Amino acid sequence: MKIFTLPDLGEGLPDAVVREWHISEGDSIVAHESLVTVETAKALVEVPAPWGGKIEKLFAAEDETVNVGEPLVGFAAEGETAGAEEVPSPSPEVTQSGIQEPPQAVEEHSSSRDSGTVVGKLEQGQGVLGAEQGISEGPSRLATPSVRALARRLGVDLQRLSENGALVTEAQVRSAADSMPKTAGKPNATAPCTSPASPFSSSTQRTDSQVIMSPARRAMGLSMSRARDQVAQITLCDDADISTWWGSEPALLRLIRAVQTACLTEPTLNALYQEDRLAPQQSVNIGLAVDSPRGLFVPVLRNVVKRSDKELMQQVADYKHQARETGIAQSDLQGATILLSNFGAIAGRYATPVVLPPTVAIIGAGRVCQGVVVVDRWPAMRPLLPLSISADHRAVTGGELARFLQAMLQALSS
Repeated sequence: MKIFTLPDLGEGLPDAVVREWHISEGDSIVAHESLVTVETAKALVEVPAPWGGKIEKLFAAEDETVNVGEPLVGFAAEGETAGAEEVPSPSPEVTQSGIQEPPQAVEEHSSSRDSGTVVGKLEQGQGVLGAEQGISEGPSRLATPSVRALARRLGVDLQRLSENGALVTEAQVRSAADSMPKTAGKPNATAPCTSPASPFSSSTQRTDSQVIMSPARRAMGLSMSRARDQVAQITLCDDADISTWWGSEPALLRLIRAVQTACLTEPTLNALYQEDRLAPQQSVNIGLAVDSPRGLFVPVLRNVVKRSDKELMQQVADYKHQARETGIAQSDLQGATILLSNFGAIAGRYATPVVLPPTVAIIGAGRVCQGVVVVDRWPAMRPLLPLSISADHRAVTGGELARFLQAMLQALSS
């Protein structure tokens, strides 16, 4: 049996969670056909087959975590049939290509061994291929990998939801699940392999007392721990009177433009700090915190000064969709010069947002509420937008932080 191990998916990520198998034991596939969709700390990734052949064994169940270099798929060796009894052999060795083979079989299969091209063919899961690409009809044509996985967990038949081959959304799946009889059975799909039940079984995401963290949540935890250990954080708060535009303009767009204005006014906060060196950045690249069921993502709105309002809002909509459905590309998560969290869209007024190195500042926008302000010596009710700005005191002075906040208040009040 030829064993294909989980390849390096880039960025030094140590592991991935199996989200959806596209093949089953006993299937015959061709080279570069999609084997499995896995979730890393940053995105959903489809892993292609390094060669064609018959699938003899799947080494991981869906929702199980697999480390880079560990067995993923076993292919029947040439001349064998899937399910044939495997002859005991010495401990396998891992080749440079990510393929694990018994020592006596290395020479025999050297001509068909993947030569490191598998990683080069990895593609981020971006939804469904068009009919012109020769993909046969089936569930994979009806929804993205994450929606297919959700439908399988909830026992929803995607074929019934799709109209004229249209892509099924997460909302449709959840609505269909809610309308199902409470006594409806669970989906009859079985996992490709089983393991003894355990409170920490990788195939069980939730138990009575533990929740197994997704890769994105684990990455978030590591980032927060590093920030706590490295940053000397200070936070300054105030309210912006937004009565001149509230209700007529998108609040998030106004926030983005206010951050842009403040960065140009006080560029020290639009900077990167590392090893006692502060590097103010010419471009304003805003990392926007995006909440999703898989965890927190911070995709980057690049060079906002030169982009139109329409372009920025379209980019925000795209990022929100990707966070929910397909995952955000690693390249879109890098290069932020300052961070923005619009947590008030959910709830809360003030916070102490965490500065993530090497950036030196993060803006938190709270929930808009009516408050009393003095106008021409008379009290008046106005919509107020709470702002909480945290900065790394190793790189930013209190005066610089106050001037940045003042610039944002003026931009939002105009």
